[in-house]
Amino acid sequence: MRDRRLMTNLICGLTILAAGCEFTTSEGELNPITPSQVAITPVLLGTWSINAAASGTGLPSAASCTELEFTFTEQNGAMASGTFRASCAGGIELTGTATGTYTDELLTVMASGTASVLGTQCPFTLSGTARVTTSQIEIDYTGTSCLGPVSGSEVLNRN
Repeated sequence: MRDRRLMTNLICGLTILAAGCEFTTSEGELNPITPSQVAITPVLLGTWSINAAASGTGLPSAASCTELEFTFTEQNGAMASGTFRASCAGGIELTGTATGTYTDELLTVMASGTASVLGTQCPFTLSGTARVTTSQIEIDYTGTSCLGPVSGSEVLNRN
């Protein structure tokens, strides 16, 4: 019985030592993770607003909209989601939701919503790719609406 316990302890000890060896090089040095091996996902939570100089076609341009805001309400790792709203020239109101996935330093965004004016609603869908910094999101997008194709570029600034 004593030999069996000794053998079990010896095997456990060797297993622990072997596991520790995986973190060292053949020379016995530690093999640390370098910064280029770590993927950092930016924190998107919060409200971002549109730069009035942006341009687009199909729906009202950002230049004709005031109070255009996108609010990321949830973020789980590289996945984020939220809502957007805007008041645009001619009494047009935009509302909708969007989701995004951050991969390889780009945010891939899918959005859908409704443009409303005088009781008429026009649904739209958008998809785009964005570059994210700590203070801005620059997005190029395309999509469809009841008025036809939608495309453009926008710059969102962190509030």
